[in-house]
Amino acid sequence: MADPQAYFLNRPSRDRLASYDSRADLLHPEENAKVQHYACTETQYLGFSIPEADIHALNYIWHHPKMQTVMGGTLIFQGFKPMTLAAELIDMRQYMSDASLANDLHDYTLDNGYRARVLEPLKRFRVSYTDAQRNNAFDVELEAVMPLAMWSTGRHFEQACKTKGELLLRGKRYQFNGYTIRDRSWGEARMEDQARIPGTTWMTGTFSEHFAFNCNAIDHPDGNPLWKDSFRITGDDALLGGWVWANGKISPIVKARKVIPRDRRTLFPTQVELAITTVDGGEYELQGKVKAACPFNPWMNCYTPICLVEWSCKGQVGWGEAQDIQWNDFVTEYARS
Repeated sequence: MADPQAYFLNRPSRDRLASYDSRADLLHPEENAKVQHYACTETQYLGFSIPEADIHALNYIWHHPKMQTVMGGTLIFQGFKPMTLAAELIDMRQYMSDASLANDLHDYTLDNGYRARVLEPLKRFRVSYTDAQRNNAFDVELEAVMPLAMWSTGRHFEQACKTKGELLLRGKRYQFNGYTIRDRSWGEARMEDQARIPGTTWMTGTFSEHFAFNCNAIDHPDGNPLWKDSFRITGDDALLGGWVWANGKISPIVKARKVIPRDRRTLFPTQVELAITTVDGGEYELQGKVKAACPFNPWMNCYTPICLVEWSCKGQVGWGEAQDIQWNDFVTEYARS
């Protein structure tokens, strides 16, 4: 099959993680200089959610250093939204100058007012935004509860964090404490080409300071997915990478079986069944219920429902997300079936 990571991130080794230092939280001009393609990418994701209110926030920048542009901002929605502009808060702009990153990622403000600060590299962060006209605002701090899960490529990581802050959403105020999993990428060309592959699902969940996971996977062919006659995917192809934070250590995922039914009208995932095995023999059966969802197009050739998910595993309940990344051939196959 066409490797989906060629359209997203270079596929990591499944059985190991890479080392890192505090520079992981700053821009990487030296690494980016090694990439010749204009699609060279550097990203930062610092989201949050308020599960008791079915609210989820995607706060993101996508930097193209070769083109000196930044796409980014904030998307916050409550419940299920049929289209992106139905979200209570959407201010995600695609073509802004990267002059806003002159102070690196220590403290920057985009043209739309989204602000992010690295208060303490690898540990503490703060994001804020104000839209007085629509009575929207937030101010949120994130504090890490685990080390970085640095992919073996050395160019991407995730990290579970506590969140604490206040959200004003269309005039209603929420104060909250919760969890999220942040991530960063750099030094690779993120192509916008069409990909003849099924949807891939980026899944995260945090149950406590001591238990969290990330898994990126295609629906397993043994789960009888709707696309089974149109795409040639083996069980080994289905896992694209991931890890589990448990018992004070991060263990890479070496095997995964994921099944997601989707709403035929919106293609939103409705639930998730995920079984994973880690390199040290840990086995986890996770069930996910989608509690909120909103479509997002990180680029025009890609459709991505962003979902707030309630996870259950081994008697524990956690929260996270599922970003169901879909391409043209996959979507048209669903539309014909």
